[in-house]
Amino acid sequence: MTNIYETTIIVKPDLANDQMKNLTSSIDQFFSENSISIGYREDWGIKNLKFAIKKYSKGSFKFIRFISSPDFPKKLDGFLKFNTDCLRFLITKSTNDLEETTPQINKDN
Repeated sequence: MTNIYETTIIVKPDLANDQMKNLTSSIDQFFSENSISIGYREDWGIKNLKFAIKKYSKGSFKFIRFISSPDFPKKLDGFLKFNTDCLRFLITKSTNDLEETTPQINKDN
């Protein structure tokens, strides 16, 4: 049985372009190693945080929607938890379509 899941990841805002590409490629590699295809992805940009996380007042937000079996979100949780460039993340089961855009893409800070 497969479900649609989505994850929002808050990344350190001061990463250089090559560091951000490395983070993105490591996430993509993790998905491909587990035979999970990413259905939809958005980059929400750098936004102000309501409270500081690890002394950062801003964060770069990434959004990913994917189809997987129920055991993959635990694996993803473990992978993101030990990634030092991720400040916070949230993985949820989605009721949206796989390729549906989010309202956040058109919002500014």
